[in-house]
Amino acid sequence: MHQFFKSYLLFFFCYCLAYCDQPYFPTQVVFTVDNGQTLYAIDEVNQRAYASIKDDPPQSGYVFQHFPYSPVDTPQSKYYVQLVTGLASNSCAYGTYWKYGGNPYNLFPAHWNNVTSFQIKGFLDINGYHMIKVDNGSMSEDYWYSQQTCYPEIGVPGPCFQIYFQKNTDIPLQSIALATVSHRQFFRTTEYQILSIGKPDDKYFANIPMNWYTSCLDVNLRVTYFYDRPIVYYHDYKTIGVSLFTPPHRINRNDTVTIQWQVADGCTDCLLWTPSQLIFNSQNFNQIQNLTFYRRTDSLPITLNPIFVGGGFDLVSPGLNAITFEAS
Repeated sequence: MHQFFKSYLLFFFCYCLAYCDQPYFPTQVVFTVDNGQTLYAIDEVNQRAYASIKDDPPQSGYVFQHFPYSPVDTPQSKYYVQLVTGLASNSCAYGTYWKYGGNPYNLFPAHWNNVTSFQIKGFLDINGYHMIKVDNGSMSEDYWYSQQTCYPEIGVPGPCFQIYFQKNTDIPLQSIALATVSHRQFFRTTEYQILSIGKPDDKYFANIPMNWYTSCLDVNLRVTYFYDRPIVYYHDYKTIGVSLFTPPHRINRNDTVTIQWQVADGCTDCLLWTPSQLIFNSQNFNQIQNLTFYRRTDSLPITLNPIFVGGGFDLVSPGLNAITFEAS
């Protein structure tokens, strides 16, 4: 019995070495990847993160659970916000993660983002894998691989996830994971250069514009149109429903946005429409209001751009919220 108990303990100890003691990506860490092209400062404890990409132009991203300088009683003061600077079309833009939100400019790991919700987690998404430790004889690193096998379109099958840590530490050195580029899957290797472990220095978050709420584009502010085929026939009428995707901003105690339309391309007097403007606020933003068009002259396609006044829509692109009618 005594020998059996010793054997059981030995078995359990070896099992735990292989299955239980896996180190994880540090919860507070600053590091670079892609030969220093991208830097991350992750503070999972305080739910904030920073990313910097050496691009043309350089881009920086900030995401917080409680974003600095958020106006009181706004959605941005209550939900996660990601701000990206250095964009080609706008100097900065942000998105709020709530039921009306999200952000297409995500500079952080995809598994943090669930479209309308966000949470800063471990940098690597390995929770779904059963990891096994292997003694590869190295005196400087520990090697782990997933029990699951993946079959890429390019290359040979292998463990779905592999990672190397500095020996007997939580310091990651390299990982190998399945990636998809141009709809084709392959195993991609990522090398990590750890700059610091522990709470990231506040200098990484020091360049957030204090007036970002009004000076940066809110990517959630946009117009939604409801219609079938985009055509108005000669001497005929067509009604289009209009609403906003998300509530307008309250600025100087006013959350009203007024929208008019003007012809941006095509015949300037071939269409008439009523009413001349629509007004939305945080109470009626998702209630559909109708625009009725009348075509009094045949023409080539016509594009109408909105003219926004108020509600934080000053930076919203008219062209991305246009109505285009086919030729009659």
